Formats: sequence, structure tokens, C-alpha cells
Amino acid sequence: MDFNYKKINRLKFFITLALIIIAGFAIYIFKDVFSRVENRLVDFRTSLSTDSGIFSHKFKPADDNIVILSVNDLTQYEAARSSELNLTRWPWSRKVWANVINFLEKQQPKMIIVDLNFSNYEDLALNQSSADIILSNTLWNYNNIILATALRTPYKATENMVSAKILDNFDNPYYPARKSLNVNISDQNLDNNISYYSHTPIPDIFTRNTTMAVTNLVNDEQNGIIKYSQPVYKLLKGNKTYYIPSIPLAALIKYVGDDKLAFENGAFTLKNHKIPVNENGQVLINWHGSDNTYTDIPINALLLSMVRGSKHIEYDNMQIPLSFFKDKIILIAQTQTGTETHNTPTAADLPDAQIKATIIDNYINDGDITTLKKRTFAKHLSQPKTIILTALFCAAVIFVIVIATNMLLAFLNSFLIILAYCWLSILLFCHPRFHLILDMAVPLYCMGVALVLTYILKVHHEFKKRKKIEKIFGNLVSEKVLKQLVNKPHKLNLKAGLQKVTIMSCNIYNNIEISDLIKPEDYIELINRAFSTIEDIIFKYNGTINRFVGNSVLVYWGYPIHSRKDTENALKAALEIQNAIENFNLEFLNELCAPNDDKNIFVDVKIAVNTGTALIGQIGSRDISDFTLLGDTVDIIEKIENVCAEFNKKILVTEETLKNLDRPANADFAGQIRLKNSDEKIKIYELKGLEL
Repeated sequence: MDFNYKKINRLKFFITLALIIIAGFAIYIFKDVFSRVENRLVDFRTSLSTDSGIFSHKFKPADDNIVILSVNDLTQYEAARSSELNLTRWPWSRKVWANVINFLEKQQPKMIIVDLNFSNYEDLALNQSSADIILSNTLWNYNNIILATALRTPYKATENMVSAKILDNFDNPYYPARKSLNVNISDQNLDNNISYYSHTPIPDIFTRNTTMAVTNLVNDEQNGIIKYSQPVYKLLKGNKTYYIPSIPLAALIKYVGDDKLAFENGAFTLKNHKIPVNENGQVLINWHGSDNTYTDIPINALLLSMVRGSKHIEYDNMQIPLSFFKDKIILIAQTQTGTETHNTPTAADLPDAQIKATIIDNYINDGDITTLKKRTFAKHLSQPKTIILTALFCAAVIFVIVIATNMLLAFLNSFLIILAYCWLSILLFCHPRFHLILDMAVPLYCMGVALVLTYILKVHHEFKKRKKIEKIFGNLVSEKVLKQLVNKPHKLNLKAGLQKVTIMSCNIYNNIEISDLIKPEDYIELINRAFSTIEDIIFKYNGTINRFVGNSVLVYWGYPIHSRKDTENALKAALEIQNAIENFNLEFLNELCAPNDDKNIFVDVKIAVNTGTALIGQIGSRDISDFTLLGDTVDIIEKIENVCAEFNKKILVTEETLKNLDRPANADFAGQIRLKNSDEKIKIYELKGLEL
């Protein structure tokens, strides 16, 4: 079959191109799958960057000045069982919370964050003895208290509603805050993403003189995992607009004592604090750990200390002095099982009090640009840089496969490059100085595609090269040498080029006399057996047969494999051939001649050896070609063969050949020869043996 190699290579190119296009199209088709995988990979890296992570010693651990007073099913049950507390059924009267706040304020905390539901009125009388007025007056007395509210309907959820009904549905007499944050957000898309239309109806008596803050937690909509925080929310209420801080941002404002919040270059700034946000106005949370990262004291333990007049709080076999609360940030939070626990990258069910404490820690400590051991907020590498980085790693994968000399090593090295990208992604994310998110799902997919396609093409190329080597050298070298060539085809250059070689010609000088004495079929058998004997010795010493021409064979050393003993092996082969031919003559003569036959039948081999530079290449047509040697080094061999015949010498070698030996040879000077069209004289020697 006549193969058109250009068409085959063109077809291979277009098949590879088509596979690359299909692989790229798969990214678009399965973008949701890649997105989910990417989220999981970010969550995995997040779990490695906590206080127990690989770089935990390099940044500030969880802030022990943040304390939680937890209100959950267990604390409510324990409080209800206590006769000392004499509490009514949940929800407890707001007088209870007024007493708690007054008690805590005596301990001089930095601030108190009340993340409880005080919606609507408990006592409509609103006189000085009503629970609502008592709580309101208590809140009035202190300027370090933050009260929570919740926003209900996002702006984007109203896209399909009739605009005229929006205000009707979400307007009510309750106000969300005393005043709006003094912040200007010029990015309209960002402003829309943080906007809401309704909120928990907190009575005006609480909001008027208290810092109000949004308690909402932001979760990943696809996975339902809490991984983002949002510093600022916007409430559209009637014809008014309120920018309201989140609880953590409100805590930061109280902490630094300044409410001059600014937004520029994708970040909220407040004094020495900077909180960068994405296009949705959100920032990834820097997790310190799972549950119990921050001190969590049950509210019933505090209530018992209050009624007993104790100077310490007892719970879980511990005694905590009341002085513990001095200068602390106290978060009073309701964490009911099943409703106020959330899935996070660090824990499957983390109470939202721990989550909010973590975010408060982030804003106060990680947001402080003057803190040396702070952790930077995580940020994504830009898309153009991600594409460039992915392309570089894909190129590296392709490069190591293309230059590889071993297919197993090619696979392992390319796999190590992919692992290096994974390690780089983990390192840059987990290290507190970088906290950079490198996309992994799509880049690893691209590297995998590059690995598979390049590896297949490499295997195909190596297979073709091995077949070509077997075709060219299959009958010209020993099985040992052929195996080396096939297993290490990278060491063989099949392109034409100059190569230093040692050439040997073995000539059956008296073939015509033999043909006159015996039958033609016996002559053919004799010559073939003689050449087989010579070939075995040539292969024994790793020689390469160039060609058989009539009564001679041309052999060379130094290609396709090279050794510093090439010349020595050539001379050893020459000496061994002479000895082998003498034994061959005795054996074959007995087969061809009767006991009394006086025929003088013997094979006379003349050997010429020369060392020099020759042009080696594949010469011939597209369909029929041979690997052969050309040049003066080969021409000299023909001259030496003539000298052998004329002066009846067994083995003649050139001076250049003897110079290439590591040890002297036993050789006698035999004269000089001159090449045609050259004045240079070449000394030749008759080889007798090699010194041991």
C-alpha cells in the first residue's frame, strides 16, 4: 500500500485540533459541574488554612477577646428547670435582657452585641414599667451596644414583581435604624446586589438610640454553605434609603470609634482597616477553626451568677471570674438547633454565633492593615492571569512529555507538574501573606487534556520511530543493539549527518577460484555460511552491517550506538574473523571433498579497517532507501582492500585507527597509500594482534 505521509500527518493534526475544540467546548457545557468542583476545592483549601493549618504559626490566632453568650435549646431548658431563675416560657421577657445588659456593663466590656429577635412590641402600654420601655431605657444608657435586625427581601427577588406593588408589600411603620451609614457606593451593580426591600419590624423605641446592624449570613446559593460575609446592606423603605452595617462591621465601627466609612477601589475602608469585597459586595471568611473556637458561655450560667450575686460564673466544671468580661466583645446570640447552625467549609453544623464571631474577628484583626501577623482577605486571581498561568503549566506538561526519553518518566514528570500546580494553589491560598485563590477545576482539566493528548501523540511518534528503526537496522545489528535502539530511540538521530566511525570491510578474496571448483549450489551455501560466521562475530562486538556487496561486507562501529571501545571492538572482530575462517575452512573442506580429493578449497578473507568521519544517512527513493556511509573514510577502505589483495595481507589498518586505541596494538608498518585527487599520504599497518 502506498502511504501518503503528508496526508496522514495532516489528518493527525486536524484530529488533535478537533479533540482540543471538543475539550474546550466541554468546559462551557459542564460549567455548572466545574463550578461545583471549584467550590469544593476552595472549601478544601479553606479547611487547611485554619489555626490548626499548615501555616497557622504565621498569623494571629482566633481573638480571645471575643466571647459568646449562647441562647439555645439546651440553655433555655436548663434555665426553665432552675427555680432560682423563675423564668417564664421562652421568649423571656425583655426585662430579663435589660438586667443582663446592665449586669454585663458593670464588668466594663468593650461592647455588647445583642443578636436577638426584638421585633414588634411585648407590652403595648409603653409606660415606665413596661418591658419594652425598660429595655429601651437600658439601651439608651450605653453607647457600646449593637442591636440586630434582619433584612428579608433582596432587590433581585423583586425583578418579576409589579413595581407598583413593591412598596405596598414592604412598607411598614417600623424603622430599621436611627440613621443611615454615611457611605457612597457609585457602583450601581454592587449597590443593587446589596439592596433589600423589607426587614424585621424592630420598634422605633429600640432603633432610635442604638446602633442597628444586620444579622443576615450570606451563603453560597449552589451549595448552601456559609463562606461569605457582607459588610454593608442597603434597605429601600418607602421613599427612604438606609445603608446599614452588618453586625461585624458595626462591631468594627464601635471598636475603632469612627463611622466615616468609605468605599473605593472595591473595598470598604475605615481608619486603618480595609475590607475588600467582590462584585456582590461580599468577602470570603477567614476561618479560624470549627466549633468552640471562641469562648462560649451558656446564658443560664450567667443568669445564675446574677441572681446568686456570685463573683464568678460556673459551668462545665469551670469557674470564670466576672472580671473576665472586662474589655471583651460580648456577642449574645440565639443558636437554636436546626435553625441557627450552618454548613461551612470547616464544620458541617457550626452555630451562627461562632460564624459571626469569626467574621467580627476578621474585620477587626484581619482588616487592620497595620497588623503584621494579620491574614489578608482571600481574593481571586484575575481571569487573564489565570489563563496565562494555565497556559504556562499546560506548556510545561507538553514540554516534559515531548523531550522525555522514557514514556514512564514522561507521564510521571507531567503528573508532577500538575501536582506542583495543586501545591502552588494550596500554598498561595493557605499562606496568610497571599491568601490568593487560584482556580483549580478548569486549569487541572486543561492540564489533564494536555497530558493525555500529548502523551498519545508521543506514544504514536515513538511507535513510528521504533518501527522505522526496526525496518532500517533489523538485519544490520545484533538483537542486543537493536533492543537498545528500540528502547532508547531518542539516542538515535536518523537524519543525515557527519559521524566519527570505524569502518571494516571483509572481502572473500578468492570467491571466483572457489566457484570454479565446486557446484553452484555448494558455492552459494559456502559463501552464505562464511558470511554467517562473519556476521555472528560482527554482532558479538556490536558492529553495524552497512551492506553486502558481492563477495564483501561493509561494517562500521560508532553508529547507531557509540562507545569509546568502538575501534578496539572492530579490531577484535577482525582478528576473531580470521581465526574463525581458518576453522571454518577445515570444517567445510571435509564436507565438500572426498578423503582422496586433492581440491584446494578454502575461503580467503582480506580485512581492511579505517577510522574517520563519514556522512551517514538514508539514501534512496521514498519507497526504497538504505542507510549508508559516504566520504573519504569509505573510499580509503577500497584502497586498502586492493593493497591486501596485491600484497596478500590478512588485516590492514590505518594509522588513524591505531591512534584511537586505549592501548598499543601489535602491528607492522605496511606502507602508505594516497587518495585520488589528493597529495595526502595515509600510513597503513598490518595487524598481528592486540596487546593484553
